[in-house]
Amino acid sequence: MKLKITENHRLLISLFLPLYAIHCMEQIYFIYGTVVQGYGISSEMTGWILSSFFVAIMLARPVGSWSLENFGIRPTLVAASVVGLVGCLILYFARDIPMLLLGRILSGLSFGVFSIGIFSYQALIVPEAMRGATFSIVVSSGVLPTATITPLGEWLLIGGHLRLYLSLGPLMCVLCWILGRRLGHVQTVSRDEEPQQWGSYSSLFQNRPFLVLSLTGILVALIDATTVGMSMYAAEYGVITSNFLVSSSLAAVSVRLFGSGVINRAPRSILIAPSGMLMAGALCAISLFPLNLTFLVAGAFFGAGIGAAFPMYLSLISDTLPPSLRPKGNACALFIYDTGWFLTPLVVGYASSLVGIAWTFRILSLVSLGSLIALQITHWMPAYFRKKRL
Repeated sequence: MKLKITENHRLLISLFLPLYAIHCMEQIYFIYGTVVQGYGISSEMTGWILSSFFVAIMLARPVGSWSLENFGIRPTLVAASVVGLVGCLILYFARDIPMLLLGRILSGLSFGVFSIGIFSYQALIVPEAMRGATFSIVVSSGVLPTATITPLGEWLLIGGHLRLYLSLGPLMCVLCWILGRRLGHVQTVSRDEEPQQWGSYSSLFQNRPFLVLSLTGILVALIDATTVGMSMYAAEYGVITSNFLVSSSLAAVSVRLFGSGVINRAPRSILIAPSGMLMAGALCAISLFPLNLTFLVAGAFFGAGIGAAFPMYLSLISDTLPPSLRPKGNACALFIYDTGWFLTPLVVGYASSLVGIAWTFRILSLVSLGSLIALQITHWMPAYFRKKRL
């Protein structure tokens, strides 16, 4: 029993660290909007430069699934790390729009392939009984960078150390390369246990619970992605961005670490939408009261919401799909989630030039809140009570 626990801990660490490193590469650029605007680029084009990262992630999800099925975990992660290193080095030197777009696209491709490799690998090797708790702990690595490397980046920018700030992305890609090579040595599912044939996309899209889950995911993502525009909103009102980032990330990590047992046992299907509603309400409060105190308090509620919602989202992918569909299911579900991250920076970039960034945040939060309430009433609750009666 003691050896088993040690192996479980080793597996958690081997999954946690690569995800932390790749999310550091992603989230160091959460405050990149102010840097781009400092180059004299308009808010509309800044929105496209920020969004190009998430477009690339969307395109990379199926590639990551295909690479995992055909080449395995280690080659997938190593190749993704190299692509990310090239993209971040371009961002280090670039000042014109075409090169900034190229750097963001390459780094987005890297993030998409690397993360889907980890998530699909995790979905295949973690048993159902441990899935909720394990996913909660592992995906907490995705929010820790907002309490660590993102404040460091903001501190460097405030101090005028632009080059040091831009060097953080390439350093994280090197770390991903090192950890990706090590993860390849972890025992994966044996060949005898693997399905002889992977499921098709047509079978995936005939799965109604998966489609409802995907719709819920994009609504949560629309709110989650406002983090990218938070630095521009904070700068407009003289508020410190890190108040929101640190508060939300600590709350999210707390929920995922200390609430992992609850997430493991809770009826995830009826809790994911309310978690998104909590995020939308927090964003609405921030848009109404742009104060440091609001950023701290509402940021904590925002973090608690995403802290519960995202691991539930990942767990429900595996809950609703057989093993043969999970690599494609993870790729598609994350592709759909990334759609929200692609749309939000564009909406913020264009709408803020028309109605201001505060009203943009209010509209986004209210639309998402109403849609999530409708999904909860029409889909999630009826499905849960039907299953409970069986």
